[in-house]
Amino acid sequence: MKEYYSIAEVADLLSVSKETLRRWDRNGKLTAVREPMSNYRVYHKNQLKIFDSLDFLFTPSESENATTPNRDFNSIELFAGAGGLAIGLEKAGIKCLALNEFDHWACETLRKNRPDWNVIEDDVRNVSFANLNGNVDIVTGGFPCQAFSYAGKN
Repeated sequence: MKEYYSIAEVADLLSVSKETLRRWDRNGKLTAVREPMSNYRVYHKNQLKIFDSLDFLFTPSESENATTPNRDFNSIELFAGAGGLAIGLEKAGIKCLALNEFDHWACETLRKNRPDWNVIEDDVRNVSFANLNGNVDIVTGGFPCQAFSYAGKN
């Protein structure tokens, strides 16, 4: 956690103007300290304890932003490449039911890194996803890597 906050950061946190903070500084309500090297006004975190709205700076909760989905979510990925987007979705708790990729070596990478994934190596125009029976919530697709894509070369 940060120890010092700039005047701009404190103004944002408190939803007040920087001029209000300067006025509080002059009146002694909230006195800024000066950074030795830059002479910028900063506030030590402990100075901000006087504001109830900033309690979250002192008692952060890991579970505060955590949510539990009502159900599991599934995705399919088209033009998967090496699976970077699918890995991100996996980390977010979304199960990838199938990944489609045309490039053989990208598919080999997918199979090596995630042996349990359903990798479909084929042109997307030849693939049917009918066997997924409507269990797909999200369809993602990578865009071509311009330097070496096969897209548009037919």
